[in-house]
Amino acid sequence: MAKNDYFVVMYRLMMYLYNCLKNDQQVDLSKITSSYLGINERYFQYILTNLVNDGYLMADSTYEDMNGLHVMESIMISPKGIAYLHENSTIAKVKSSVKGLSDIIGNVTPL
Repeated sequence: MAKNDYFVVMYRLMMYLYNCLKNDQQVDLSKITSSYLGINERYFQYILTNLVNDGYLMADSTYEDMNGLHVMESIMISPKGIAYLHENSTIAKVKSSVKGLSDIIGNVTPL
């Protein structure tokens, strides 16, 4: 899968947030940007919107104004998001490709 594939970007974001939660680390908001992820802003907004709407991120993780969607400092993966990382078959395929491509797509610790 390409590093800008929807499910790869989704996996990277969710794994980063899950690792921060598990390790009691503060989320580095500079790692939750379109430029850090290597995607365009519209695509980034689309992914974030769907992660929140699908319940994979906590509802108060973002806010929207006239300039678009913004990430809150309190951004956090939800229990549903954690379950998705462990149980979804598409994400399992992403995990197997990420394990061999971590140097290409960034520092992601697979499950």
